[in-house]
Amino acid sequence: MLERKEHKKMYKSGKNWAVVTLSTAALVFGATTVNASADTNIENNDSSTVQVTTGDNDIAVKSVTLGSGQVSAASDTTIRTSANANSASSAANTQNSNSQVASSAAITSSTSSAASSNNTDSKAAQENTNTAKNDDTQKAAPANESSEAKNEPAVNVNDSSAAKNDDQQSGKKNTTAKLNKDAENVVKKAGIDPNSLTDDRIKALNKMNFSKAAKSGTQMTYNDFQKIADTLIKQDGRYTVPFFKASEIKNMPAATTKDAQTNTIEPLDVWDSWPVQDVRTGQVANWNGYQLVIAMMGIPNQNDNHIYLLYNKYGDNELSHWKNVGPIFGYNSTAVSQEWSGSAVLNSDNSIQLFYTRVDTSDNNTNHQKIASATLYLTDNNGNVSLAQVANDHIVFEGDGYYYQTYDQWKATNKGADNIAMRDAHVIEDDNGDRYLVFEASTGLENYQGEDQIYNWLNYGGDDAFNIKSLFRILSNDDIKSRATWANAAIGILKLNKDEKNPKVAELYSPLISAPMVSDEIERPNVVKLGNKYYLFAATRLNRGSNDDAWMNANYAVGDNVAMVGYVADSLTGSYKPLNDSGVVLTASVPANWRTATYSYYAVPVAGKDDQVLVTSYMTNRNGVAGKGMDSTWAPSFLLQINPDNTTTALAKMTNQGDWIWDDSSENLDMIGDLDSAALPGERDKPVDWDLIGYGLKPHDPATPNDPETPTTPETPETPNTPKTPKTPENPGTPQTPNTPNTPEIPLTPETPKQPETQTNNRLPQTGNNANKAMIGLGMGTLLSMFGLAEINKRRFN
Repeated sequence: MLERKEHKKMYKSGKNWAVVTLSTAALVFGATTVNASADTNIENNDSSTVQVTTGDNDIAVKSVTLGSGQVSAASDTTIRTSANANSASSAANTQNSNSQVASSAAITSSTSSAASSNNTDSKAAQENTNTAKNDDTQKAAPANESSEAKNEPAVNVNDSSAAKNDDQQSGKKNTTAKLNKDAENVVKKAGIDPNSLTDDRIKALNKMNFSKAAKSGTQMTYNDFQKIADTLIKQDGRYTVPFFKASEIKNMPAATTKDAQTNTIEPLDVWDSWPVQDVRTGQVANWNGYQLVIAMMGIPNQNDNHIYLLYNKYGDNELSHWKNVGPIFGYNSTAVSQEWSGSAVLNSDNSIQLFYTRVDTSDNNTNHQKIASATLYLTDNNGNVSLAQVANDHIVFEGDGYYYQTYDQWKATNKGADNIAMRDAHVIEDDNGDRYLVFEASTGLENYQGEDQIYNWLNYGGDDAFNIKSLFRILSNDDIKSRATWANAAIGILKLNKDEKNPKVAELYSPLISAPMVSDEIERPNVVKLGNKYYLFAATRLNRGSNDDAWMNANYAVGDNVAMVGYVADSLTGSYKPLNDSGVVLTASVPANWRTATYSYYAVPVAGKDDQVLVTSYMTNRNGVAGKGMDSTWAPSFLLQINPDNTTTALAKMTNQGDWIWDDSSENLDMIGDLDSAALPGERDKPVDWDLIGYGLKPHDPATPNDPETPTTPETPETPNTPKTPKTPENPGTPQTPNTPNTPEIPLTPETPKQPETQTNNRLPQTGNNANKAMIGLGMGTLLSMFGLAEINKRRFN
């Protein structure tokens, strides 16, 4: 008899925590849902303006579609969102976006309750007994679930037998349906026999929109997402977050402070943090000899999310030297009004201009997010920095409805599966002295969420065979289809007016990056100018995407699915191209419940370097997932090399925890770990939730920097002409080896020095890197997935 054991674990999922019920037979995720309805109007009476509702006032905003040079948006129309499909459809028609909104409203009744990961997206979630009760209420299809398990055909576009038993699609061979010309063309290019397609699959292909024009900036495609997941699984040292030595990680002393809500001194968790920066260069600002950092902090396991001001002597890289001024918006705060992440810069008069996310949770515990700004005036009293005044606190932007989804639009159709985002504003100034905000958002009516996005060929991004296979997979799985319907993550941009202390929206643009059908959350964007190029970085969790197979396989292989993505452009406003082909820059390297797990990556320029950034993050041990007393804390920072060919490499150059400024004193070799030292004693073998998912960790090392100033290091990789010794097989002249003489011409060994991650593999343990074990693990994963694998999203915990 199979003994069934269950235990519950929590881990951070984007802005949220997930509570996981674990079993030796299955891993089940559940999610609470929020049903809400609302009606809001966004009117526009001028073809060159959109009336933007900010909550505090209405701002007439000039709206521009990037790259077009023409005013667009909701010209001479009224955008109206409502809780019913008819009014949503009507509003969409007036905006030339009828298909998106109509389908978005209509699909709410058909989405699976297992649209697990995309919840109301909270920066804080509150764990209680109800969480456990709801764990089994919603189930997503397992990652490796076979078609046969659901009585479905295998999705194999190259196999004509794939459609023979296509019970879910229609169960019938093609009898009456005919492919249109566009569909017939892609089917032919994909090498698919049209006679193998069912009527339903033909109809799905005929519904495809084959337009190649992107509606909202650069798109993260389904193919990009798959490549990011594949890169994470491969654990390529160029892209993995370096191993940190777990024994060196300390809690942050400055985090033990008076809490904003309880007014008592508590050890607080620390997560999203950002320095006060120079608005033009992005480098850490020097305020009267101090470096200043603003951090989200709160008591673990409580709905407690507020921002605090910390300071240290400029250039001091010792974690214990940081001091805490306290919560920026004072004490006696409540969970109803919270502050989430943003950015901050020095004003011309040495005051601080803060941009943050104001969050109102009063509406049935949902998270109404608004981008806000305030001016901070500080004083220095003999080495003690204090906050003298907070002025001009006001809402800057909370969505316009056309370019960016509003809270009311979200409420009109949300059934608990949809993520809402309007946060994490990053301020940057261009060469003309104009300030811009780059922020996390969701697409509006210009390119809205909805089932129609599944039939947008541009969203797939692969070759014809990949696109068709992906389409059939999406339509065959209710959870994937639901996620694809709601996914509409975006990185937005707007231009501010000239008032640095009272910033308001001057111009509104189409998103820089969007991911309709692909992902519902790409967060913490920041832009760094290096030389004449602009680099846009952001953090994401793959389990916020629609490709269940991809992120579940990542969980199985590594135990986490976090990533940092990046793009490059010649100008601040675009057009952006993905780095490393897919946009992947960094991927998880250890399970999410290890002490050294990281997230919320934030890139800071390095003085004097046009090809490197310093990557900061925090250790994601919130709520003690890595063990009691191991608080969430600042992680060591490390260098990221930006190569001329738009590729990147993680370097083996690490700092102390909480070092925001790279200089000659920054490097700390003691922080460099390997696969063994990245885990605390017993951490690898403790019976935790990720054991059921599987580790499969692969040894890797970050690369040594390819520093042009020290040409000796690049030359050493080329010295290995020793690999040419393999040409000695030609000398024997044995007639039986002429078919293999080409192998010496593939001396990959000489190139391995350029991939330092392979140079030091000898010193790393091979645990989990055995091919046989990997096959066994995959087999077990398949069996487990047949029992059910799903994810839930809960509001974010502290």
